[in-house]
Amino acid sequence: MKSLPSLIIFTLLAFAGLQATAQNLGITGTVLDSTAQSPVAGAYVSVTGPGDAAKPVYTTTGLNGTFEFTGLKPQKYLLKVSYLSFKDLQQTVELTEGTFNLGNLFLIEAAQDLKEVKVVGQIQQSQMKGDTTQFNAAAFKTNPDATVEDLIQKMPGISVVNGEVQAQGEKVQRVLVDGKQFFGEDATLALKNLPAEIVDKIEVFDRMSDQAQLTGFDDGNAQKTINVVTRSDRNAGKFGKAFAGFGSDDRYMAGGNLNIFGKEKRISIIGLSNNINQQNFASQDLAGALGSSGGGSRGSRGGGGSRGGGGGGSAGNFLVGQQSGITNTSAFGLNYTDKWGEKLEVTGSYFFNRSGNSNLELTNRETFLNNSTGNQFYGETNTYANTNLNHRINFRFEYTLNKNNSIIFSPGVSWQDNQATTLRIGATSLANGTLLNETNNDKFTHSNALSSNNSLLWRHKFEKAGRTLSVNLSGNLNNRSGDGTLYALNQYYTDSRNPSDTIDQQSFSNSDNIRLGGNINYTEPLSKFVQMQLEYNVSLSNSNSKNETYDFLNTEERYVSLDTLLSNTFDNQYLTQRAGLSFRANKKLVSGAVGVDFQSAGLYSQQLFPRNNEVDQTFFNLLPNAYFMYRASASKNLRLFYRSSTNEPSITQLQNVVNNSNPLFLTAGNPNLKQEFAHRVSARYSASDSKLGRNFFLYSSLNYTLNNISNSTFVAQRPTTLPNGVVLQQGAQLTSPVNLDGNWSIRTFANYGSPIKAIKTNLNLSTGLNYSRLPGLINEQLNVSTNYALSQGIVLSSNISTKLDFTLSLNGNYNIVRNSLQPNLNSNYFSQQTSARINWIFGKGFVLQTDLTNQSYRGLGAGFNQNFTLWNASFGKKFLKDNKGELKLTVFDILAQNNSINRNVTETYLEDVTSRVLTQYAMLTFTYTLRNFGKAPAPQEERRREWGGPGGERGPSSGGPRGEGRQFE
Repeated sequence: MKSLPSLIIFTLLAFAGLQATAQNLGITGTVLDSTAQSPVAGAYVSVTGPGDAAKPVYTTTGLNGTFEFTGLKPQKYLLKVSYLSFKDLQQTVELTEGTFNLGNLFLIEAAQDLKEVKVVGQIQQSQMKGDTTQFNAAAFKTNPDATVEDLIQKMPGISVVNGEVQAQGEKVQRVLVDGKQFFGEDATLALKNLPAEIVDKIEVFDRMSDQAQLTGFDDGNAQKTINVVTRSDRNAGKFGKAFAGFGSDDRYMAGGNLNIFGKEKRISIIGLSNNINQQNFASQDLAGALGSSGGGSRGSRGGGGSRGGGGGGSAGNFLVGQQSGITNTSAFGLNYTDKWGEKLEVTGSYFFNRSGNSNLELTNRETFLNNSTGNQFYGETNTYANTNLNHRINFRFEYTLNKNNSIIFSPGVSWQDNQATTLRIGATSLANGTLLNETNNDKFTHSNALSSNNSLLWRHKFEKAGRTLSVNLSGNLNNRSGDGTLYALNQYYTDSRNPSDTIDQQSFSNSDNIRLGGNINYTEPLSKFVQMQLEYNVSLSNSNSKNETYDFLNTEERYVSLDTLLSNTFDNQYLTQRAGLSFRANKKLVSGAVGVDFQSAGLYSQQLFPRNNEVDQTFFNLLPNAYFMYRASASKNLRLFYRSSTNEPSITQLQNVVNNSNPLFLTAGNPNLKQEFAHRVSARYSASDSKLGRNFFLYSSLNYTLNNISNSTFVAQRPTTLPNGVVLQQGAQLTSPVNLDGNWSIRTFANYGSPIKAIKTNLNLSTGLNYSRLPGLINEQLNVSTNYALSQGIVLSSNISTKLDFTLSLNGNYNIVRNSLQPNLNSNYFSQQTSARINWIFGKGFVLQTDLTNQSYRGLGAGFNQNFTLWNASFGKKFLKDNKGELKLTVFDILAQNNSINRNVTETYLEDVTSRVLTQYAMLTFTYTLRNFGKAPAPQEERRREWGGPGGERGPSSGGPRGEGRQFE
């Protein structure tokens, strides 16, 4: 931090040297398809000044076909518009003053009929547009029934791993359709429920927040985003599908989707009901509802999970399709987008689901100890079942008052009800086989939660380009309440005085959290290329929690005895105030920003029961941030990011109350926790050769956290009474959070994609190298667990025709685990997945589909090394007019080998978990496909959207990083 003032002074001097030398003249226009009369998004537009040495300046059209150049000199320019499958358009423009509006520019298709043979140029697969990677859907051939999810998996750097969409090595957090939200922030529903045939382009970029889009300054809230740009001849009409199937072992599935798209109004309806593990909802639908085996501290996944109906993710890492065990689901969703009048655009969604899950987990855990008896082992059989009910409503209202003012109001509410039953049998032993303890317990919980998240944003642009003012207000409410019972029989084999005990108790809990925030931003241009931002942010979080546990009294035959060790009333308040100063500059080849925030944070915690205790802490921080981008060419760029941030402990981590869900693995909070201070550095390099169809992407990030909230675990070596009065028998554990330095993680991901023209196939190569360093305390001794993970993936996907589609893939992961307390017990393990998938349409509508996956695990330990093959196949026949109907027979897990296994590595233990999976069954399914596309009404002359893309979402085709494409306007 000592070098920070020097860095700021140096940057200010450097930026001050960038002086404007040209007048602020400009050119604007709108590019339209001459046939469909619809906007052309993503067309290249260039202007070139006079002289042989003049270099062209490029931009691209937005989603509404508009483009803009600013900062031009008074002279003649040659303007050129280029787009795939269209003839180039050229026009001479002479600038004298102000901004010259060219109006509508019509592109004419380049294809021409020569004796029924259409001659067109080779379709480019992808291109770089600033920090946006754009893929042309027409360059990737899929089956007629393919979804958008099937399409994107053929594109370089995009994959769907265990239901999680990843792009360029990062998790995709949002999917837009034509720049507008689709089912709130669910990143999977659009991909699973929209047909691939309506897609024109797929755009991958980092979407900044609404406020940051106005200012052009990254506020650290950017989300990896995929934007689905629909075809002009497929974005109006009615389309969707309905399906129903029944099979052996009473397996069933039914559902469908219906999309009604018009020029402005779009309605999507989805429904699903099945008992074959198709889970069509987001992680927030099960927030806090899933249980975990054992004592449960934070872990990193080491691998595992089977495909299809197997499902094998840990509950803590739940995403779509990743709840362990077997799940039956009923879900319904509605998405609505429309324009009410000329100034108000509305997007809303409602989603409901009910899921029932059953699971059987077998766990083998090794806890790292440094003593004469060696490590401690724990084995568990956990039978788990839950029922979850959830409602979600999200809206977004964007009202444009005039060309300089807009208001965005985004309300959302969610309600959840969950019931769960856990039957657990666990035992702890030493390395020599000595049995220490056993537990046999039955736990039932019922909880419900209500949450509301709302934000109101006002954005204002002054007449002077680059001068803006915005104010954002937010309010979040979370309420959770629950009750439960626990009955446990515990045996302690090393305590002759207390060989056993029985727990019979009932508990009640309630927690409330209200968070209010406000942010004001002001930007001012200092020159043509340099802009300054002033920011002030205030946030207040107030939480209170109450837990009461009552023991059963035989004399009264009811739960009346309050257990003060397991009961607690706790309040917490966290107030932050942050003021920031930032500068950014934008030139043709180089752009960047640097800033620093001054933050004051106050953490006040008060325990009201069973005893009074107060903690009052104040933290002062300097939070620097920086960004740099170098555009080597139109197809290559390098981006560097640095950001620092703080993170306050949650009320659960602060609350000093014991959780005895598993009597052998107790947990408790720590009211003396401090806030975390994190540094994050990342680099991205992108290169694209549109002529050859080659893509290369490299991503690397480094994270370092001071005062990291880690775990301290006390493992009793003999019967021990802790300072809080809790008695631990030998082998039992108590885990609580503590602040520790030295938490590191490094992640590197590289992807290379190229077509192999000789066999009409796309090749994708990916390599990953990850490193993590997790510090933790075990019996007050520091243990550092380090994990090295090397991954390699190869994917070959066909691009032969729409009737034959195949994918071959190989993914290997090699992990090296080291811990400082017991280096002689370090381990290496390897997992590999090899798969092949074929979809073939032949003859008069016959369809053959098959996928074969081999999963191998080595180095996990006795009983956990696995090698199994999952084979699914189906045969069907298309019929009815235009092949709208299909009847098919599917057999899942033909070889009856489906399995699921995961390895979890934490700072205190290593464990392997196997889960219940769906096994062999057959199903007969009927599917009806609706395709009724009309032509959207010819658009009128559209005003230029002052705030970015449609609906207020920043259009990704801005020709540069978010907020940099318009020279501060």
